[in-house]
Amino acid sequence: MSDTEITFSSGDVTLHGSVRVPVSMRRGVVPGVLLLAGSGPTDRNGDSALLPGPIGTLRHLADVLERHGFASLRYDKLGSGVTGLGPYDVEDVADLGFSTFIDAASAGLDFLAGRRGVDANRLYVVGHSEGALIALALAQDNPRIRGIGLVEPLAVRLLDLLTAQIDAQLDAVVVAQKLPVQIADELRLALTGAVESLRADGTLSDNLPEPLRNAGLVPANAKALAEEDALDPRMLAAQVDGDLPVLSSASTKDIQVRIEDVDALDDALVHTRLTSLRMTRTNHVLKDIGDQQSTGADYIADLPFSEEFTSGFEAWLKSL
Repeated sequence: MSDTEITFSSGDVTLHGSVRVPVSMRRGVVPGVLLLAGSGPTDRNGDSALLPGPIGTLRHLADVLERHGFASLRYDKLGSGVTGLGPYDVEDVADLGFSTFIDAASAGLDFLAGRRGVDANRLYVVGHSEGALIALALAQDNPRIRGIGLVEPLAVRLLDLLTAQIDAQLDAVVVAQKLPVQIADELRLALTGAVESLRADGTLSDNLPEPLRNAGLVPANAKALAEEDALDPRMLAAQVDGDLPVLSSASTKDIQVRIEDVDALDDALVHTRLTSLRMTRTNHVLKDIGDQQSTGADYIADLPFSEEFTSGFEAWLKSL
């Protein structure tokens, strides 16, 4: 397994990444897969600057792809890894929308298509979590893309998911008597107002309650949040070409993605060549946690990657 360090450009940003080409295939051309990371400062390997240890989700996908004769490109998106903030200062972040990440993924696909040894007529996109939303956006009227993988995908509008997650957290702390009901209700009211503001004019107040600011609801993120929320995964899924092979995966142990939401996404993909992979031992970052419940701490635990995911993913690759 040998990665080649590469760079490519998107707008003013130079993105740093890794290309992997199967050693046994280098004399011919092989299909290529663009791998897209999840939200936050998540790098080419699937590691997050917010967590004190390696995760490796995208690196694992690259390993599986290599074994099955696929080249891959994964990269440090803006705000992560070697790419960092590129030419921007922290103050510039407020001017960057979610389209910045879609544009970078499109540039990555162009780079992969032009890579020696990669068949430009057999390109696939596999996105994890938020990366799956970008994969759906790239697949709109794009004949170069021959299939997409939606791995533990963002399956509802972003602000709907954020609202559901915060509501669940508030319920939990109220039940544990760690927060008065009145305060929880005030936070819910403030959250409703923040969502309405983002959807109305793409702005956020700078005096939201601290728990909401800690969840990322700050003015510097407003443009990106509004642009991402405007992308409805189910509407995008309904517009995917019907001949496209699509993989969706979801697990009962995933604390960030609900199976019922991915099932609804599948309903919008029913016209495609859809493979639905449902799991019972796999956490959000594709590690096998057995019978235990995921807490998020298991993301960086020294656990094997899920065989139920890997075997399902391999079967899908063989069908392409």
